[in-house]
Amino acid sequence: MGKNNKLKRTLGLTQVLMFGIGGIVGAGIYAIIGEAAGIAGNMLWLSFGIAAAVALLTGLAYAEFVSRFPDAGGSFEYIKQSFNKKTALILSVVMLFTGIIAPAAIAISFSDYLGRLLDIPSSVTAIGIIALMGGVNIIGAQESSWFNTAATIITLLGLGAVVGFSVPEWGSADLLAAPEKGMTGIFAGSALIFFSYVGFEDLVKLAEEVKEPEKTMPKGIIISGIAVLVIYLLIAVSAVNVLDAQTLQESKGPLGQVMETAAGPNWAVGLIVVALFATSKTILSNILGASRLLFDVARDSDIAWMKKLTHIDEGRGTPTFAIISVSIAVVIFSLIGNLKVIASISNIFVFILFISVNVALINYRLNGDSDEEPPFRIPLNVNNVPILTVIAVVGLLVLLGFNIYNIF
Repeated sequence: MGKNNKLKRTLGLTQVLMFGIGGIVGAGIYAIIGEAAGIAGNMLWLSFGIAAAVALLTGLAYAEFVSRFPDAGGSFEYIKQSFNKKTALILSVVMLFTGIIAPAAIAISFSDYLGRLLDIPSSVTAIGIIALMGGVNIIGAQESSWFNTAATIITLLGLGAVVGFSVPEWGSADLLAAPEKGMTGIFAGSALIFFSYVGFEDLVKLAEEVKEPEKTMPKGIIISGIAVLVIYLLIAVSAVNVLDAQTLQESKGPLGQVMETAAGPNWAVGLIVVALFATSKTILSNILGASRLLFDVARDSDIAWMKKLTHIDEGRGTPTFAIISVSIAVVIFSLIGNLKVIASISNIFVFILFISVNVALINYRLNGDSDEEPPFRIPLNVNNVPILTVIAVVGLLVLLGFNIYNIF
């Protein structure tokens, strides 16, 4: 590897946690919660819990892999190590689509929120925020981290305000009242909510820019996942206690309406501003993750024209051409303009990707596992097969089925 295609190690555990929590607690909670409430009813909290459990189990697979292979390619590197380079290159298309379609959906959500404050065409807003977040990525990982940390703190304060103003209403809804479609509604809600839990994939791609990644990254993944589970459960309980599920479903800004009902219109405007930070930082982290993947695929590829994508700016230490390429692709998908359609498509790619990573870990344990103990190893193993990873695969297949049910 030449001196001009190594990334700079500048990030510690605190910044990794901010990227992890910030990458997961993003647009999904603002955009998807209303639709999910319409499906899961008062048991929305259980839908969040199921989605979180499956996401956390997958997070364990990412944690073990990143402790073994702290590489900017993330899933691409793990699948390459477990199977082979050809399989990884084929699946890298799925990975890239995951990192490109999700921020396109989120850019549409950003446009919807900004549209409540300013009369600007949604396509102009979407292109503008994608270009801005791509620009921040080009400036550097450290600067991206600063923006992400500030936006994450603002996002968490906003969600904290939603919970704080909603607490007096807790107990007004029967949280055990089954939805109209019973367990089908709960699992269908979980499948839709999964869009809110995909931050692990972007987080592990920071591995080459983190100090002591073998130890820092697994801690960051696990702590982030648990923190997000707690935050989302509090929000779900708060939302259904303040507004009924039908009202949440029909609202274009469900958390804004929760805030308006619980605290008044001025607070609702404040939450819209918070939502703008939440959506923008999620676009930032998605572009960051997808550009690192494209950089790593180009670095491992024998295709001559892709070598341009491996260029690292010597001053900033970022893969400039990879970031620009990803940003342009995100803009193209954002022009579709339908949030629900793009989110559903994105979910399918996410489920396929997460299943692939879990299967890759099982295969690696059975066929490629070295005698050297990794810094992090998933517990509960039978014949070196991690039982928690097997449960993750089953959970992902079930939720993938319900995601397809949601579409049709």
